[in-house]
Amino acid sequence: MDKKAPECGPEPVLLAFGQAVRQLRKARGFSQETFAQYCGLDRSYLGGVERGERNITLANIERIIAALHMKPSEFFVALDEHFRDIAVQRGTSHLNGFAPYFVPGIPRQTP
Repeated sequence: MDKKAPECGPEPVLLAFGQAVRQLRKARGFSQETFAQYCGLDRSYLGGVERGERNITLANIERIIAALHMKPSEFFVALDEHFRDIAVQRGTSHLNGFAPYFVPGIPRQTP
């Protein structure tokens, strides 16, 4: 008997990443289609990223951050804010900060 894993929805970090990309893209006045072309990505792929449906590669993260004319550190500060928002919405205290600073069972370290 084949059992399918229950669908839990997109991973919180993927949702947060997508929301950050969408907000920053719109703040710069890009349509999704124009921004995707500017990044060298397909529009449907970028849409999936913004909805948290794509587990994006590091190379594509770099393309998006460069197209936003941001430093990676600036982008990830913005991402951290979205990550906190998702944690609050889901009521999950272990998502209060971005993943590199918190691993369950290991004391929290501040950057």
